[in-house]
Amino acid sequence: MNASPLGLSALVGEAADLRTPWLGMFGDLDKGIPVDDVEVLRSAVGDAEVAAEIVRYADADHGFHCDVRSSYNQAAAKDAWTRTLAWFDAYLTTPG
Repeated sequence: MNASPLGLSALVGEAADLRTPWLGMFGDLDKGIPVDDVEVLRSAVGDAEVAAEIVRYADADHGFHCDVRSSYNQAAAKDAWTRTLAWFDAYLTTPG
């Protein structure tokens, strides 16, 4: 696994110990996080005792959700936002 600026290799080592549901979204065109590394992470989070999901966007680069960047990808951003809100609905609760 390559070292990534986001500490992806460190997360792989801790993935089985996740205690909170975790959602990761990655653009396949991101040069800083190779697809092979994302797939290693996908395998690692599969051992977690909590829900964990990896989503890859084939045509998206790093920062694909930021609409002021040249890497903005509207389709990926829309899907990622929909997935994020659904994830929040499924796994975040409010007291009371």
